[in-house]
Amino acid sequence: MTAPAPEDVTFDVVQHPDRTVVVVSGELDVLTVPHLRRVLYDPAQVSTPSVVVDLAAVSFLDSVGIGALVAARRWLTSRGATMTLACADNQPRKVLRMMGLDKVFEIVAPEVG
Repeated sequence: MTAPAPEDVTFDVVQHPDRTVVVVSGELDVLTVPHLRRVLYDPAQVSTPSVVVDLAAVSFLDSVGIGALVAARRWLTSRGATMTLACADNQPRKVLRMMGLDKVFEIVAPEVG
């Protein structure tokens, strides 16, 4: 049985014909990253060749969260998929930019609606 995600994070998976959007709300840290991994590595949830991880509602992203995103991108790319991050002008985007990962990831504005 899978343990539920901590209350300070939620993951919503939205399937579109051409992409899968994983909307993350809350904090991505050492306690919540295992749940992100379960979603991103689950072919039943992430089945399209284009994956967008929406971080617009993420209030905190630490180094463990960054490592999980980098590893997931590498894993998805090895399977012929792409991974894009959707960020508002928030803490995750600032951290990604500060670490130079805005040159590694395609970062787009979050979808509205």
